[in-house]
Amino acid sequence: MIVICEECGKKYKIDPAKIKGDQARFKCKACSHVITVTKQEGVKEPDVTPDPTPAVPSVQDDNASQEASFDDSATASPEAKPARESTARRVESRKKKTGMGLTTKVILLMLLVSLLPGAIYFVISFKQTNDRILTDTTRFGNQITTALADEVNEWIDKNVRVLKAVAKMPGIQSMNRFEQEILLKTVQKEYPWMYLVFTTDINGMNVARNDGKDLKDYSDRQYVQDVTSGKEVAWQNLIGKTSKKPALVIAVPIKKNNQMIGVLAAAMTRDAISKRIATWSQGQTGYAFLVDQDGKVVAHQKKEFVEKQEDFSKHDLVKASNRKQKGMIEFKDTGRDAIGFAQKTDLGWTLATQQERNEAFVILKEAQTYAFILMGATFVVVVLIAYLASRAIVTPIRKLTDAANRISVGELGVEIENKSKDEIGDLAEAITRMQDSIRLSIERLRRRRR
Repeated sequence: MIVICEECGKKYKIDPAKIKGDQARFKCKACSHVITVTKQEGVKEPDVTPDPTPAVPSVQDDNASQEASFDDSATASPEAKPARESTARRVESRKKKTGMGLTTKVILLMLLVSLLPGAIYFVISFKQTNDRILTDTTRFGNQITTALADEVNEWIDKNVRVLKAVAKMPGIQSMNRFEQEILLKTVQKEYPWMYLVFTTDINGMNVARNDGKDLKDYSDRQYVQDVTSGKEVAWQNLIGKTSKKPALVIAVPIKKNNQMIGVLAAAMTRDAISKRIATWSQGQTGYAFLVDQDGKVVAHQKKEFVEKQEDFSKHDLVKASNRKQKGMIEFKDTGRDAIGFAQKTDLGWTLATQQERNEAFVILKEAQTYAFILMGATFVVVVLIAYLASRAIVTPIRKLTDAANRISVGELGVEIENKSKDEIGDLAEAITRMQDSIRLSIERLRRRRR
């Protein structure tokens, strides 16, 4: 049983044996027209298949040939059926492709255009910031270390000048115990940190002292030996036998007519100089310390190091100072990264300051964090804008592509929206014109068949 669509003329072959009821209805695959099939006696349900009989007349002019070949869905000829199936397969094949879509390309392009200059700027800016912070930290560290070292030098120099001035007094040069004791007591009273002021002869035997105690033999003291051997100033850090505290002894020669006749020495507490250094701090981990020429601690924030005269000769900053290394020094302190600065004093001591690296460069770390946050935020914003922009371009293209695919398989009733006034709008108008042209061709073909 052959059924012909009244609208487009497409033929269908129906199996009468499968018709149920009095009538059967189905939509034409070409134009969606509803076709009604009257039941013949003994049939149950329609089995609709395209009729292999050619729907195009065997003799037709050039226009009819072109129209028939253009709308293969409207002609159920054996030649048209494979073409229609091939078109459907191509449409499905394109839908299954997993290549990079336009949305992804737009996002990547916008990321490249926006983030590449930002990344270059970030690298350059980060390097400049890093160099500036390193320079500022080094300059500040050197200034602090030099300032503390200058305070040590000033304090030492003040005491040395006092002793040299006293050593030139006639009462001291007389080497008379009574005359010397008067002057020594006066010095101690004026400079209370000098708890013991005394003199010796050239052999190191005690001549006079300010505390009135028994005279002693100081010939075994290093500072006495240094002065008697020709040094203008000698010193020694030790635990005072009188005070039982860390002390500094400074000694100068007593000369008369350019001939050395004795030694003037003062044992003094280091509280004045230690307090300034021990209380200096920078942040949570920055501190300063002072060691003598032998690496023994003179001043430190930990009193036990001072009282025990802890040996710091192996400390990285002390070793760097002995090597005359300048600038910022990076090293490990109890397993932590640290930076420090070291400066030699006039007596050959080492004044050092140190701080944990993370704290010293906290500004640099904050700058890094801010830069990464800014880059991340920029990335998110660019991706969002690119996605929205690409969707605005891709969505209408996809709709037009879908409409073109449906038209290509014979669905001529597809509605095409055309709201854009740009190139996409031009494309929509072109597809609409193509749809109208196909529909007109089918109408002409249908009229010719009649």
